[in-house]
Amino acid sequence: MRLGIRAKLVGTLLLAGILPLALALGIILVSVVELRVQSKGRMYRALAEQQAAHLSLVLAAQIELADAVNAIPGTIDVLEKANTVPPLSQEQIDKIEAAWPSYTPDKGLLQTILNNRLSQRWKAVHDQQSRFSEVIVTDITGRLIAATDKTSDYFQADEDWWKICYDNGKGKPVMSSIIFDESAISPEGKRGTMVTDLCMPIYSSPDPRTRKLIGICKMSIDATWIVRQLDMHASADELPRATWLVNERGEALLGDKSSAPTQKLPPKAAQRLKSDGEAWLIDDELEGYEVMAFAPVERSRLVMDPGQHWSIVVATSKSLVLGQVYRMAWRILGLGALLIAACFLGGMRIIRRGIIKPLTTLRDGVDQLKAGNRSFRLPESRTPDAIFGEDEIGRLARDFNLMAQQLETNLERIEVSDAMKRQFIDLASHELRTPVTYILGATQLAQRMNGHSDPALLTRISSKAQRLNKIVENMFKLLAADHFERSPRIVQLDLIAIVQGVCQEHEPFLHERHQTWDIHVATDLPPVWADPEKIRDIISNLISNAIRFSPDGGIVAVRVSKVDAIRGPAVEIAVSDTGPGIPAADLPNLFQPFFTGADVARHSSGDYQYMSRGMGLGLSVVKRFVELLGGGVAVETSSKGTAIRVRLPSGPRPENASGAGGSPAAESESAKPPGM
Repeated sequence: MRLGIRAKLVGTLLLAGILPLALALGIILVSVVELRVQSKGRMYRALAEQQAAHLSLVLAAQIELADAVNAIPGTIDVLEKANTVPPLSQEQIDKIEAAWPSYTPDKGLLQTILNNRLSQRWKAVHDQQSRFSEVIVTDITGRLIAATDKTSDYFQADEDWWKICYDNGKGKPVMSSIIFDESAISPEGKRGTMVTDLCMPIYSSPDPRTRKLIGICKMSIDATWIVRQLDMHASADELPRATWLVNERGEALLGDKSSAPTQKLPPKAAQRLKSDGEAWLIDDELEGYEVMAFAPVERSRLVMDPGQHWSIVVATSKSLVLGQVYRMAWRILGLGALLIAACFLGGMRIIRRGIIKPLTTLRDGVDQLKAGNRSFRLPESRTPDAIFGEDEIGRLARDFNLMAQQLETNLERIEVSDAMKRQFIDLASHELRTPVTYILGATQLAQRMNGHSDPALLTRISSKAQRLNKIVENMFKLLAADHFERSPRIVQLDLIAIVQGVCQEHEPFLHERHQTWDIHVATDLPPVWADPEKIRDIISNLISNAIRFSPDGGIVAVRVSKVDAIRGPAVEIAVSDTGPGIPAADLPNLFQPFFTGADVARHSSGDYQYMSRGMGLGLSVVKRFVELLGGGVAVETSSKGTAIRVRLPSGPRPENASGAGGSPAAESESAKPPGM
């Protein structure tokens, strides 16, 4: 499929301008979305770090509070006095543990534990700080010394938390995971709740060089209070989010009572948490919380239970994160589309005014010249609203005007030259006709006189005069055929009679050259309507040329037959000789007037001598007459001879037929030869 210049220019505009702009807009949108996601991811990671740091400070504050309470001199006195009591035997421990469930707060050992100065201090702290579900204090043997409430058992030295915190008498702060403690009191006053145990060693002195371990303190902190600390930390981000605690395996620490959207992180997030500890990612497996960030909770001075390192997870929906981006992207896309449309329309306006319109005007100018309007000129480019500017197309328009001016000048010169040629032919023919007529009359009169005239001389004069007369007649025929100054007389031809008549006229010349006829005329010829005089001249010129260019003793063949042409049935007249043929270089100019195909210096003129040449008018007359009658001419030549074929259209009587004895009809100038 061939594209017009408009389509090509629009395609170039799209490929070179609009498409890169659209691609750049798409890249910008993708980059903006990516930057937004990256920014939100980093922001949520920073938020997780802030939450983790805040929780670390909260836990550190509880440690400082425990140190402050346990460092009061009265506390140290109570523990040092308790440590002076000899350790209990296993039998004594078992006996107390067996009777422990029956002990009441107002009697015996339990009353002593709950009402000493150390217990009163921690009860006061508990009343002020409801986050402490339970506080107990033991001596260095694991015996219960003080408590805010009755515990589930008396002897603590067999508990894991106590062993870790005791650390073979050296002491070490320990924090357990979030567990359910049946003896802890919830903020609502119910026994049994989720807590995390903060276990602190109590020393006799703050100086590390002289101090010794005198007891162990365990504070059970309400787990829901810890979770509430996460939501208390404000953030500038207005997007809804979820914040929860997980262990190093990605499991939510509060189980079914947690506010976490999932009890276990998806595998991808859990693996990232385990490998990096502090990161952010997008995980589409957790619907509604695809954007997740996490950071570890740093607990200085604390020893964690194995596998219970805490991390803060902050998560939100990806659609919420990208919602603002998408709205901004649509705005950018709308503005970009308007920009692209404006650029496209501007480019189309430039193409239309600067290229398409000038080229269209230039094409109209070509059509004007083709239609014969030689005076047409393209508009000048000197006005502000001119079609052509000072560019390549403008220079092409100026060159077009120069070409049109030169063409008009050349055509005027040709017309003047042609008029002079016709005038010369008319004048020469008129001037030649008078002496020719006089010569012919004089020679004929001299031949009839009984004088002393030389018959041979008179014969030569008559022959030359006849040749001169033939030249003049051919010139008149060529002039008439070229300019349609005479109208043909169209009648139905007796083509057989015409061919036989012309052959009889040339019989003497054929005998003079010892040549023979090969005549074949078909009997089923269709009717032919034409001018008989022109048909006779056509056949006569063809036979004359065949006699001239056939050697002595040669054969002149004449064939008249019916053929089928593109436009219908036709009659073909073919005249061939047995001469040497026509050189290939002469074929293009064979039917040009005055073309003889020989050098003037070696030109041989004669009537019917072998290879003699006339003025080069015979074949020109043939071609003009055949085309005038609506036919065509073809030449076939080889080293064995030349055949010239003339085809004349056949059919019913035409509208311009004269009929027998009728007046000549107007000749059609639009007649063209049929396909050969």
